[in-house]
Amino acid sequence: MTLEEFKNWILKEIDDNKDGKINKHELAAAVRRHGGWFANWKAKWGVWAADSNGNGVVDDSEISNLVDFAHKNLGIKIIF
Repeated sequence: MTLEEFKNWILKEIDDNKDGKINKHELAAAVRRHGGWFANWKAKWGVWAADSNGNGVVDDSEISNLVDFAHKNLGIKIIF
């Protein structure tokens, strides 16, 4: 998956309320849809790891942090 494909996937499949930000509930639902175990734990960890400004959501400026998390912890391979 390319970085652009990952961003598009986030906007289409994860951002349920279409606010341009990913919260822990949206990320948990996406992990569960794709067969992930411990979805709530991974989602909380993912948002915490990616949320550099501490506002509780991952916005466009923090996508690269979410990419790093997805690559290392969710087994999603992203090509830069």
